[in-house]
Amino acid sequence: MDALFRGLLVVGALASLGAGYRTPNFVVTAPTAEFAKQVGDAAEVYRKELAIEWTGKPLPGNWSSPCPINVKVGMMGAGGATTFNFQSGEVYGWKMDIQGSEERILDSVLPHEINHTIFACYFRRPLPRWADEGAASLIEHGSERMRLRKIHDQVMGTTRKIPLRTLLEMKNYPQGNQEVLALYAEGHSLADFLIQRSDKRTYLKFLHVAHEQGWDAALKSTYNFNDIGALEKVWDKWVMAGSPALNLPEGTQVAATDPQPNGEGTIRGQSPDSNGPPSAAAPQDSARPNGDSAIAESSGARQPLSRAGLELPVLTQPARSGAARVPHDGLPRPEFTP
Repeated sequence: MDALFRGLLVVGALASLGAGYRTPNFVVTAPTAEFAKQVGDAAEVYRKELAIEWTGKPLPGNWSSPCPINVKVGMMGAGGATTFNFQSGEVYGWKMDIQGSEERILDSVLPHEINHTIFACYFRRPLPRWADEGAASLIEHGSERMRLRKIHDQVMGTTRKIPLRTLLEMKNYPQGNQEVLALYAEGHSLADFLIQRSDKRTYLKFLHVAHEQGWDAALKSTYNFNDIGALEKVWDKWVMAGSPALNLPEGTQVAATDPQPNGEGTIRGQSPDSNGPPSAAAPQDSARPNGDSAIAESSGARQPLSRAGLELPVLTQPARSGAARVPHDGLPRPEFTP
């Protein structure tokens, strides 16, 4: 009887750990074997297709050490956190935690987090938070993107709006929950605006040039804005008009609202090197090079795991002088003309 009881305890302990599934680049732990397999297979698809979508080609080969993915499923806010290390131009130490309903994990949280790993392999350095989070949020489900739009509508014209020059330079997440939401919402809007004006390849080039030459030079060479102030003026006008789809030349590609895991990747990109326009990202090296290590934390790794659980911010600060709050009442918006 004692042996049977101990056996049941072992079985129960193993069940509490969840089921596992391994792919070439991911080790998934989830409540069930079936969902662990779904997450692992989807992660591999996203890893391939998102790399193609941004850079024009898949990552070269498999990571030498797979990324652990810990999955929590339930009636909880959808969200995730991904951590990894940069050192001497290499990326290692992947770790991903994701949570939410099965549907939202597969169509929003997982691709969002995988996108962070693609950007890490591409740039091989920490990025400004708005640029990384903004790009990742563009591939989420339409309902998640609409939620960010609503938050941004609430932030506009108030003291909670992060000034563009400050936003561009932010390498860390703010301390307060509402400030984190403002960062996500503004990053989503700015990334959407810039990509709609060009394409994803230009967006990556812009971030590369900005790192090398500064924001004003990058804006002028890639988007034809004289400086940050000129961008902020046109971007704010676009947001006040309801963030309409931009009238772009025929053949220009716009960020998709709700791509599927098996979608065709068609947008090309570059990856940085020391002497100009970047080339394809190199494979991850499992060996940790000597030198100082920087930890890059994606999707709010030191913030609440669930962005949705933060709820829409209650904005109590007065609107800034001369700035009107954006109405979210379904009324017609003024036309936007760039």
